[in-house]
Amino acid sequence: MSPEQVRGERSGERRRHLRVTCIRQTMGMSVVRLIALALLLLPLTGCALLTGNGVLPERGPLTLTLRAGPVGTDTSAAKLLRTGLVPPEKLVSIPEALRLAPEGSVLVACWRDVQAVNFWGLCSHVARQLEPGVMADQPGLTKLAGRRPTASLLSRYAVIVLDVGVRPAQFAALEAEVDRLGPQLYSFSGAPGTSYCSDYQNELQRALKLPDVIPFDPAWNALLPGDALKMPSARLLYVGLNEASK
Repeated sequence: MSPEQVRGERSGERRRHLRVTCIRQTMGMSVVRLIALALLLLPLTGCALLTGNGVLPERGPLTLTLRAGPVGTDTSAAKLLRTGLVPPEKLVSIPEALRLAPEGSVLVACWRDVQAVNFWGLCSHVARQLEPGVMADQPGLTKLAGRRPTASLLSRYAVIVLDVGVRPAQFAALEAEVDRLGPQLYSFSGAPGTSYCSDYQNELQRALKLPDVIPFDPAWNALLPGDALKMPSARLLYVGLNEASK
């Protein structure tokens, strides 16, 4: 075989190897997307079965417009989504809210509108402040739970900071529990070593022997992040607002 033929054969082998690699990667991505879709649809399927007619349970307001209320505005977190009025001394930008949030406080992240990607409500995610710029978070399908930058919340319309009873003497125990839980996979299944954003925060709270951050919603058969605002033990600290968010 001539040198030219050898080079041609090697080139052909490299092209075939590249095609096989691309096919495998494409198939892998398809499997990931299918798994992701199944996990996202799981709570929706459960809700439809619970209602018996395929209609989603009550989700509260479908649009959120927050603004400073008059001096003396009710500071109850439970009324915030319904009235849209924020005590003026508590309304800040999202970066400022994240800077001011004390360790152990809960961060409830909200969009302006309910859409397909947050069909369960305006406030579709919950995390917990550890230190400025760092939160304990179960982010979703493509990442693992643990310490993550709070910068991922900057694109939201609002980040509501709640005091849920964590005090300085409990900070070390909180951080130890984040380490103990480790890099959990995202799942609604309740399987060991998995979690979603809401039950991850309840796990952290229980380790400190404090009331749950989020109550169970039987209509949705899930823990809805926005329900953190309804807990009697939650105290409103700050509302970070991003008017540029869509």
